[in-house]
Amino acid sequence: MAQRPGDLQVFLDRSQAAIMASLPLEGEPMRVARQIGEGLRIDAQQAPRKPNRLPVCDHIAGAVQTARAKGGAVAALADAFAAIEPQLNWERRWTAKPGDAPFYDGHANATIIGPDGLEKRDDIWIGVSLMAPHIRYPDHHHPPQEIYVALSAGDWMQGDDDNWVTPGIGGYVYNRSDIMHAMRSHDRPLLAIWSLWVTDRV
Repeated sequence: MAQRPGDLQVFLDRSQAAIMASLPLEGEPMRVARQIGEGLRIDAQQAPRKPNRLPVCDHIAGAVQTARAKGGAVAALADAFAAIEPQLNWERRWTAKPGDAPFYDGHANATIIGPDGLEKRDDIWIGVSLMAPHIRYPDHHHPPQEIYVALSAGDWMQGDDDNWVTPGIGGYVYNRSDIMHAMRSHDRPLLAIWSLWVTDRV
């Protein structure tokens, strides 16, 4: 098993620090965050993939700059993300169709930790989502619990279209197992880090 690269370790440390700084001290979100942090103490197989960028990735620099302006743990995470971003393989959601041009051309996801990530593992998935301005991500759900840290402004939906929350830059969103959820950007790009504890299914 190869040792985890330093820039990836810095990103993971700062991602966890940003999550911990935003969460309530007690409750299910903190429990999940602690499980993820504990799991990340164990290195998994390093499996760098061929980097790939999509046109929407032109928005990354501006979104990172916005996060840096926040300062503190969010700025530190933005710097760490910028350091590893050139290694990432950005892809469209599998349901995206060219006929839906705004969404098809206006979003991208990249896995950092997970089956298709820079570190291959199946117990924890960590990645990033990017959306151009005025894009709505489709409703979806999954068994693993999920925590987002917002690096830019945006809204998250949970349950139905009438239940949108705006966490703010550096804020968090916790999705319990199998809850329907989505997100949408405002007049600036949305950039968010997500973490899933895959083995904790309810």
